[in-house]
Amino acid sequence: MGNIFDDEKLYPNEGAIKEHFKDHYDSVFIALLPFFQLDREEIDKANLKKAKLLSHEEALKEIDFLKNLPEANREIYSYDNERYPADKDIFREGKAIPWKNIVNGSTLTGYAELNTALRTSIGGLNRNFTRPDLMEKLNNFTDHESIYHPTEGAFGMLSKMAIYKAFKLLGKNQILITDEFYENTTTIDLDRLTEYEFCDEIGGKDYYLYSADKEILFTIEWDSFFFLIATDHREMDQLIASDLFEGFLCDDHTEHYWEYTVEL
Repeated sequence: MGNIFDDEKLYPNEGAIKEHFKDHYDSVFIALLPFFQLDREEIDKANLKKAKLLSHEEALKEIDFLKNLPEANREIYSYDNERYPADKDIFREGKAIPWKNIVNGSTLTGYAELNTALRTSIGGLNRNFTRPDLMEKLNNFTDHESIYHPTEGAFGMLSKMAIYKAFKLLGKNQILITDEFYENTTTIDLDRLTEYEFCDEIGGKDYYLYSADKEILFTIEWDSFFFLIATDHREMDQLIASDLFEGFLCDDHTEHYWEYTVEL
C-alpha cells in the first residue's frame, strides 16, 4: 500500500477505515459534529439549519439556469442561510449538545438513525434510503429546544475548538492544513495563534488537518456529519480520556457508511 499523504488519499471513501490507515495509524475514531445552542431562543426554526430545501419558486429565483430546464420532480437545497449563527457567535457563546442528548430527546434509537435523519435533511441520500420519518423526529425535537444542527462536510467551530485543544494536549504545535483537492497546504504554529485565530485559519473546504510529524490526522469529507481522528493507540487513549470528542472507535470492519452496519 502506498503512502496516504504522498498519494493524496487522506480520507477512506471505501473499504474498511482501519485497513486504509494501517500503515500509518493503529486507531481511528469517528468524531460526531456536535449540535449546539446559543443563549437565545430561535423564533424562526428555519435558521436552526444551514441547509434549506427550496420550493420550485425559490429555486427559480436563486438558480438562473433552472429557468431553461423542464420542470421536474427534483430536490434543490440552498446553503445560503445568512441567519445561521456566525462563527464568532458560536465561538463566544455556543454550547455543544451531544448526539446522545438528541437521541434521547427525539426518540431516535441511536447514532445510526440520527446520522440517517441528518443526511435525509440535506438531500444526501438516494431516494431508496431516505428516511423522512426519522428526520421529522429529529426536527420536532431540535425545533422545540432551539438546537442548531451541525453543517455537513466541514469542521464546525465547536469541532475546531476541540481540535485545537487536542493538538495542545498532545504537544503538537506545528500544524498543516490541506484543502479538499490537495491544492494548498498551509503550515501554522499554534504557539503564535490564539484558539480563535486557529479556528479562523481553517476554511470550509479545508478537509485535512495534521501535525507536522504526521502523528495525528483529522480528516472529513464533503457530505458527512462526522470526521475521523487517526493516530496511535496511546495518543488515542489520551484523547478519549480528555472527553473532547463524542463518537466511537472504528473496529476492523467499520466503513464510511457505518450507519448501515453499526448498531449505535
